[in-house]
Amino acid sequence: MRAALARTWGRLGWRGLALASSGVAWISYGSSIAIQPRYGTVRGISVLLDLMCMAAWGWLWIGAGLLALGFSVARAGRDLVGVSAAMGPPLLWSLAYALGGLSGTSSTAWGSVAPWASHALLVAIVAYLTRPQVIVPRMVARGDE
Repeated sequence: MRAALARTWGRLGWRGLALASSGVAWISYGSSIAIQPRYGTVRGISVLLDLMCMAAWGWLWIGAGLLALGFSVARAGRDLVGVSAAMGPPLLWSLAYALGGLSGTSSTAWGSVAPWASHALLVAIVAYLTRPQVIVPRMVARGDE
C-alpha cells in the first residue's frame, strides 16, 4: 500500500495534486450549476447568460475539470492545458461577478470576485513554484578562459 501511495505521489506531486483537486472541484461545481443553479449565481453572472445558458456554463466547468484532472498526471511543462483549465473558469467567473456588480445586476456580486480569482492565483503560484528548471550553460567570452 505504501509503495502504491509513493508511486502515486511521485507521479502527481504538488502540481498534479493542485490540478487534480481543481478538476474534481470544477466537475462538482459544474454539475451543480448545470442541474440546479443557485439564484445568487445566476444573478451575479448575468452578463454571461447572454452568451450561453447556465446548463452550458455548467458543462464548460465540467469540461475544464476533466481537462485539469486528466493533465494532473502529465509532467510539469506538458500540463499547461490542465493549468489553463484549472485557472480559466474561476477567472471568468471572477470577471463576470465584477461586471455584474458594476452593471448593477447584483449588489452582492463584488463579494465573489476575490474568492474566485484567488483560486486561479493559487493554481498559478503552485504552477510557478513547481515549474521545470531549465539549466542553461554559461557562455564564456573569448579571452575569459
